[in-house]
Amino acid sequence: MSKYVITISREFGSGGRLIGKKLAAKLGIPCYDRTIIQKTAERSGLSPEFIARAEERARNRFQFSVSSIGIGAPALDHSGVPVSHQAFFAQADVIREMAAQGPCVIVGRCSDYVLSEHDGCLKVFIHADFRARVKRCMEEYHLPPEDLETKVRQMDRGRANYYNYYTGHTWGDMRLYDLTVNSSSAGINGAVDLIAGLTQARAAKEEEG
Repeated sequence: MSKYVITISREFGSGGRLIGKKLAAKLGIPCYDRTIIQKTAERSGLSPEFIARAEERARNRFQFSVSSIGIGAPALDHSGVPVSHQAFFAQADVIREMAAQGPCVIVGRCSDYVLSEHDGCLKVFIHADFRARVKRCMEEYHLPPEDLETKVRQMDRGRANYYNYYTGHTWGDMRLYDLTVNSSSAGINGAVDLIAGLTQARAAKEEEG
């Protein structure tokens, strides 16, 4: 697994981003998250603000159709495809380039789907009990308590919309992932250890042939 990649999908407030960063530090590899937007902007010529807005629009969609999107093709070669989709295609190309460079952790951005054919990709989904996620949002993200439960549900729905819209799969379906972890039970460090352990076990299995 010389070029293994770990993708982290996560429920809002589950600690998935922190788990990804801690995991990368433990393994001594890069962690890519929001920096992907900047790299996508550099590649595509689209502004980071435009890419962020395109993501927001996709998160707010409720009708999912991928028949005309052509997800596997190069980023800017889609005649007739809306420019908002080009942002996603460019981002997918950036993710594939990152994965090709060597071991890394990639958080979100449909990276598990984009890298579905990448040898050595370990796909992880982080979830947590709803009350624990609300509490984490209050403590770590410093969000006001008013309507916080609604905010958490809206963020989850937005992530699901974005993922479902561009992949045609169902966000959070456990069959799409190699490992799902309840961070309420495992804790942040425990989740990191579980993922690192599976990564090492897969590497050992590969060495055994």
